[in-house]
Amino acid sequence: MELSHVAIWVTDLDRSLEFYGALGFERAWSFTDEGVENVYVRGEGGELQLRHDPDRTTPIAPSRADTDHVALSVDDRDAVDAAVEAAVEAGGSVVADPHAVEAADAYAAFVEDPDGYTLEFVAPLEGEQ
Repeated sequence: MELSHVAIWVTDLDRSLEFYGALGFERAWSFTDEGVENVYVRGEGGELQLRHDPDRTTPIAPSRADTDHVALSVDDRDAVDAAVEAAVEAGGSVVADPHAVEAADAYAAFVEDPDGYTLEFVAPLEGEQ
């Protein structure tokens, strides 16, 4: 079994496309069903489905109590740092600065996207101290 995609609701589709585009995701395909726009952006390992309902009246309120984060793998610690910088420049905000997570043998940072979803940029430590 292989993970196909993760779907998230967004308040502003153009803003989200710009944000994820700044992280290297490319628009792959889209469709509209019952007024809901569904746009898939593709990264190296899979897709993220951005769902937008222009008639939605309830707020989008992601909570780390329900979905803690979406992890995005990158090659190394320089790529983690670059991803954080790109995310902030594109309208994201830092939740946790890049740091070593010894128990996971990883270097990671956490950033919120414009709708408040937490993204983790993560790379292997590879023997770094």
